[in-house]
Amino acid sequence: MLKKWAIVFALVSTIVKCETGNLEDRTTLPKYPNTSLEKVIQLDRPPGNISVSASGRIFFSFFPQGSPPIKVAELKNGQVLPFPNQNFQKNFNTVLSVRVDDKNRLWTLDYGNLGLTRPKVYAFDIETGATIHEYEFPISIAPKDSLFNDMQIDTVTETIFITDTSPLIPDPGLVIYDISNKKARRLLKDHVSVVGERNEIVVNGSPFQVAGVSIIFNADSIALDQNREWLYFAPFTSGELYRAKTSVLRDSTLTAAQLAAQVEQYSLKSMSDGISIDKSGNIYVTDAEHSAVNLIDPDKKITTLFKDPSFRWPDGFSYSPDGYMYLTCSALNEVFLQTDNTILSKGPYYIYRFKPEAEGIIGR
Repeated sequence: MLKKWAIVFALVSTIVKCETGNLEDRTTLPKYPNTSLEKVIQLDRPPGNISVSASGRIFFSFFPQGSPPIKVAELKNGQVLPFPNQNFQKNFNTVLSVRVDDKNRLWTLDYGNLGLTRPKVYAFDIETGATIHEYEFPISIAPKDSLFNDMQIDTVTETIFITDTSPLIPDPGLVIYDISNKKARRLLKDHVSVVGERNEIVVNGSPFQVAGVSIIFNADSIALDQNREWLYFAPFTSGELYRAKTSVLRDSTLTAAQLAAQVEQYSLKSMSDGISIDKSGNIYVTDAEHSAVNLIDPDKKITTLFKDPSFRWPDGFSYSPDGYMYLTCSALNEVFLQTDNTILSKGPYYIYRFKPEAEGIIGR
């Protein structure tokens, strides 16, 4: 399967001959020393995304390259435990995004191996481990080569907002899923807010390529503000962050043009994987190119909080009731489409935590 995707990259590169550029380095001198970013746990495989519950329970995914025996895990007393149990792991294919909501539900988003199988969302009661929701996205919503990357949950309207980065044969967008009615829609096809700029990813001076092809990651970063009024989102390889009102995104009566007119360019940013927003309106941005964590304040000024080459591809955030922001580093540039042996040889991998600038939103 890994060889198959390498061939796809090579074929796409011969069909689409577009020059790539480079996004300027928008990091600053780091505000804090790297020792302020605490190691929470060392892992033999890279973590994907992370989410912490109101009671402080820590859930995360293992990055779904290779053959991780645990795909969705809970970190408990320094031990990594399969969630909801080991037997259920066989139901997961390629889970990347995990989110605990304020109703004590853990949501998992399975991108179905780039659409080769059906992408699926599950919800679990975190107290009992019982499966309380399941939905399989049809091919009209999740076509082949889709990659449902990350999500945010609005528990007031029971809506899930999903980014589809679609890196191979690009058709990115936002997906809006109505939990109560089990209905999904794709939005913003070909819009600048979901289509990545053709900037080459250069990680600490080394280009990130597969089969000699520079990868363009599209819609990726996603964050929901405290009042669930604004959804912030952006392509990975773009230098801009966008936002739209959640009420607008949920409005199925709008035409594509009417919806597009409501999307705002919010600020500049670095190349970004995970983002999070605190209660003071600060937006935390992982910067994989420069092994950094940046912050966009309400005045839209970018400040680097941490920066060190040892932070290999900062990836996903989650705020915790202990007052820390948790952070995964997935080393994606070293493990994307690699074999299991290669992934294991490049360990260890880490989950970190740090004190954010203001109180965050638990689980996000």
